[in-house]
Amino acid sequence: MGVNACAELVRRGDPDRFLSAMAARPPARAVLFPIYAFNLEVARAPWLTAEPMIAEMRLQWWRDVLDEIAGGKPVRRHEVATPLAAALDAEGAELLD
Repeated sequence: MGVNACAELVRRGDPDRFLSAMAARPPARAVLFPIYAFNLEVARAPWLTAEPMIAEMRLQWWRDVLDEIAGGKPVRRHEVATPLAAALDAEGAELLD
């Protein structure tokens, strides 16, 4: 789990953003790829199920991740959540929420 996993998700899910991130300097990529991967996860949540309640649960899970980051709490292990926590500070997590 790390930035490379996020980069692969972005490469498959949003090739244009992947290419734009690859044009950035490597330190910036460590921030861009987790944020872009988070965007993909949130954007696809409603389309993964026909049940609205399940989609809401998925979105709430991500809100809980952002709350953990904002509160400085340990973040659950996940291929996007873990690198996202390393890329964001409390203010950034609150803004994304």
